[in-house]
Amino acid sequence: MRVGILAIGTELLMGQTVNTNASYLSRELSEMGISVFYHYTVGDNPGRIQLHLNALLEQCDTVFTTGGLGPTLDDITKEVVANTLGLNVILDQHSLERIKERFGLFNKIMPESNIRQAYFPEGAVILDNDCGTAPACIITVKDTDKNIVVLPGPPKEMKHIFEKYIRSFLLEKNQQAMYSKYLSIYDLGESSVEDALMDLVINQTNPTIATYAGDGKVLLRITSSGLVKEMNEIAVEDMVAIVKSRIGSHVISENGDDIDKVILRKLIEKSLKIAFVESCTGGLLSYSLIKNPGSSDVIDSALVTYSNESKMREVGVRSETLQTYGAVSHQTCHEMVAGLAAKTGVDFAVSVTGVAGPTGGTREKPVGLVYIGIYDGGEILTFENHFTGDRETIQRRTVLKALKLLYDRLGSETN
Repeated sequence: MRVGILAIGTELLMGQTVNTNASYLSRELSEMGISVFYHYTVGDNPGRIQLHLNALLEQCDTVFTTGGLGPTLDDITKEVVANTLGLNVILDQHSLERIKERFGLFNKIMPESNIRQAYFPEGAVILDNDCGTAPACIITVKDTDKNIVVLPGPPKEMKHIFEKYIRSFLLEKNQQAMYSKYLSIYDLGESSVEDALMDLVINQTNPTIATYAGDGKVLLRITSSGLVKEMNEIAVEDMVAIVKSRIGSHVISENGDDIDKVILRKLIEKSLKIAFVESCTGGLLSYSLIKNPGSSDVIDSALVTYSNESKMREVGVRSETLQTYGAVSHQTCHEMVAGLAAKTGVDFAVSVTGVAGPTGGTREKPVGLVYIGIYDGGEILTFENHFTGDRETIQRRTVLKALKLLYDRLGSETN
């Protein structure tokens, strides 16, 4: 099945609203084995909407539209779809009553303008919207197997209707079985991943391999499609084994999970306590775990010791160490994590100290020099790192590197 997505709304073109609907639909459709061929975004202009709608109908089996189902005069999606297909627009009494009822839930009287939301192209299959006032619909193009799926623009409403109605509709139409795995790869750039797997990428047939670069993470999707689910699973698992034989130390999940979630899960499963002491990252490292539910079960404390005085006061770094080696050094990093572990009695502790820039660097200690310390049940290791980029980039790369080092110490079995 070939799909095109037409996002409608001038606010999208002006940057006032981020088009999250297209990414959501593409991701969900891809996981169902359905290929998305096109993304178009167009303003609230009937001529341009119809132009792009016709173009998508020529190339695709199913076209999704999002947006333009509101009560105002610039909400014209259904009217343009009807004109494109040569259909009349008719009032659906059921939808009108539901819209009135929804206003009644909030003790409001429905404005006359909202009647527009109850009009649909004739023959449309109307889909109730339990999260808003704009029903959706599916229209089959006459004398074809092609469909136009008309969805509301607000993401909450769009996702609700997709999950309640559209997923089952598409699965019924698309009988091809598919199986995918998503490998989360850290501490290895996209180009390095591609180099390591170049022959697999060039010669791919089934399963297929695709890489997606994220914020410090490369996501590798391995997908097999066919008529037999079991054969798809075997093909994907065989390819996963080949990939891991080459870059297995960098693969932290086979489910597409982010490294912070994987680490938190490991800490919880092993009933381990952890603490953090940070300088140049200012709490970003500890927050990468704290932002996730369940972190209170394993995180003992998180300190930001930005000044030399706080390093001495909070975690016992010696004045002589700071005077002799400086705040950004193996020695200070070691004493930070050792002092934190002694103070808290945790199973794991992590320390960070470095020069994030853009000022403060010297020839001996340039911007981007960062030390990371790991305390693991009595053993302490410190790692020297050299990162490039602006201040925010250096901080972000430091966090990702610290998480990868922590992951390696916790055990590298993937989830």
